[in-house]
Amino acid sequence: MNNLTHLKNLHLFENNLIGQLPDEICLGRALVNFSATGNHFTGPIPKSLKNCTSLFRVRLERNQLTGDIAESFGVYPNLNYIDLSSNNFYGELSEKWGQCHNLTHLSISNNNISGAIPPQLGRATQLHRLDLSSNHLSGKIPKELGMLPLLFELLLTNNDLSGSIPLKLGKLADLQTLDLGSNN
Repeated sequence: MNNLTHLKNLHLFENNLIGQLPDEICLGRALVNFSATGNHFTGPIPKSLKNCTSLFRVRLERNQLTGDIAESFGVYPNLNYIDLSSNNFYGELSEKWGQCHNLTHLSISNNNISGAIPPQLGRATQLHRLDLSSNHLSGKIPKELGMLPLLFELLLTNNDLSGSIPLKLGKLADLQTLDLGSNN
């Protein structure tokens, strides 16, 4: 893949592919859409993908990818959609996700993420769907999530969250689904 420096779209979904994602997947920093959903990819996120600021849509759900979630991903100014669900990512959520100002969909469910939900997520004001369910998140639900005016789905079920439900969540006029089940 070293010669594919102008590659903009790479779709590898639902193929039962194995092994690691190629290190040079975004060598030319032109990759916009990347989908490898429903394979058997293992190992960490390639460094070239972490630094790929051209990304718009990323779908890596249903693999066996690993790595510290805080170190595996960067800041993506154009990112609109990312789904990392059903992998083996661990560590704490980075506050960098709040710097992805065009992000409408963030799904990191069914991983091994721990720690608190960063309040900086409230800065990703274009978010429509936030799914952090089935992890090991703890602490309180940040009141800053109530500053996501376009949010219509907030899924935090099956974690170790505690405390009260922030009153600001009640001001989310577009919220259609709020799932906080199986927490503390």
